[in-house]
Amino acid sequence: MGVTAYISIILNGMLTGGVYGLFSSAFTFQAGALNFANFSYGAFIMLSMYLTYYTIAVWHLPVAAAVALILLINAAFGILLRKTVLKTGNFGTQILCTMGISMIVINGVSFFCSSYPRDLAILEKRLFLHPEISIGLIQLGCFGLAAAILLGFHLFLTKTWQGIAIRAVVQNREIAAVFGINTSHILDLAFSLSCCLIGVSGIMLMVMFPVTPVFGDYLQNLAFIVCISAGLGNMWGAFFSGIFIGVVPSLIMAILGARFQDPLLYLLFVLILLIRPYGIFTKNKNVVRAF
Repeated sequence: MGVTAYISIILNGMLTGGVYGLFSSAFTFQAGALNFANFSYGAFIMLSMYLTYYTIAVWHLPVAAAVALILLINAAFGILLRKTVLKTGNFGTQILCTMGISMIVINGVSFFCSSYPRDLAILEKRLFLHPEISIGLIQLGCFGLAAAILLGFHLFLTKTWQGIAIRAVVQNREIAAVFGINTSHILDLAFSLSCCLIGVSGIMLMVMFPVTPVFGDYLQNLAFIVCISAGLGNMWGAFFSGIFIGVVPSLIMAILGARFQDPLLYLLFVLILLIRPYGIFTKNKNVVRAF
């Protein structure tokens, strides 16, 4: 392949990686800032993708109504999860219970929807930057939307009373309660908002990829790699690491073939852990830097 082909691969990988960065940012917010070990994360991204498919392609709901319904369902699941499984502070219990929920969701989707891949069959138009370099317009739109949503979430955390309350609870729940903050309510709000980010990510991924019941496992592995590489709790770091993870597998597949994609990606992940155990974008364990 020529230089232009590699440039095209890198650009398209960056655009796809922006969506990876969005759902990874939500995962790092849950794990690094809120201290919740949610291992049903990938299953709910997959469920959001199926909900997108059925609401738009099967039930023919207007796009705005479909998006609102998916976000509402994700927020409700988030509050329910926070009030039950994640109410305990024991990480072992959280991990085992959320892994069990993940298995229930995956098997439930397999039972009701079968394992046949579903997609929206959208023919993507290409924007040609050069006769041999093009990017997908859907990918470009999803990248811009992902960046805008993450920026909006950052502004919410830094400029609104509720966002400042979330940051206070993240830093010290006991002191926040002394100052009159309802920590339980704030944690419900924060976790449900992160689940809404999952829903938005699922909608964008459904537009870009076909979905199967086990697709969430792959996405959760990606989110884990992105978050640990960036540093737990660092949302912007997770976004940029997601872009990086979007590019690397594409280059590996183009140069060496698909069979080397996952092994080399995990090898790179191990090397990052050895060299930068706190992550590429984080110098210490202080989660305040996430905001």
